[in-house]
Amino acid sequence: MPARPAAPRIRRGQVAAVATVAALDLLAHRIDHQAGRTAARYGAAVALLGIARAAGVSWAGLGLGRGDLGSGMRTGLVAGGCAAAAVLAAAALPATRGFLLDERAAGRGGLASGLARITFAAVPPEELSYRSALLGIWLGDGTRAGAVAWSSALFGVSHILPTLSTMSQTALDRHLARRPLRQAAFVAGNVVATSAAGAVFAWLRLRSGSVAAPLLAHAALNDSALIAGRVAHRLGRRVRASPGAPDAGKAAGPDVPSRPPGG
Repeated sequence: MPARPAAPRIRRGQVAAVATVAALDLLAHRIDHQAGRTAARYGAAVALLGIARAAGVSWAGLGLGRGDLGSGMRTGLVAGGCAAAAVLAAAALPATRGFLLDERAAGRGGLASGLARITFAAVPPEELSYRSALLGIWLGDGTRAGAVAWSSALFGVSHILPTLSTMSQTALDRHLARRPLRQAAFVAGNVVATSAAGAVFAWLRLRSGSVAAPLLAHAALNDSALIAGRVAHRLGRRVRASPGAPDAGKAAGPDVPSRPPGG
């Protein structure tokens, strides 16, 4: 069990970490170029880890100790496999397929490049920032429950701007367009859902002792969601093309956008 750092240092680190993650998340969102956005996210992760180390958090306290790596890999592979199986099963079932429709998944970019972007560019800096640095800083001066709550809430809030910029590409777009109250509810619901996912990832990190566990589980979840989104679109097109099929929105499942994927 790593020793706790001094309370004043850790509190200063918490303030610095919140300011840093907010500023760099905003910067990353404003960058249009993918490579620049990835660099900003990794820069944020490195800065947060530096703040945590300066506050006295050990490598083990950050989930980066060598001794816990094996446990983290095993836990992450099991959790990721379960998450991927659930998502792919949802894509196969007509009752749930429509909820996976997302125009980003139906894009013309290669599947391999999309999976590589998620696995190597998007997920690692998020996990290093939220389940390593931020969780580790709050563990240094408080309970496990409080640390999970703070890091998960910050993780949820960090998805407000991305949700606002991509909600028009989801299956719910036709119900949200020009309806501010519905849009606000959609964003709030996404923050709550993302915070809940962050709490699960934090639990995996604490259970295994390594940030490798949530990193693998998070990557598996997002990768399977991309694959499931493409499967859902293809199955929806097949249903619409079959003789006697109902209209496009009903055939593909609930809340399907009226415009074709990628349009």
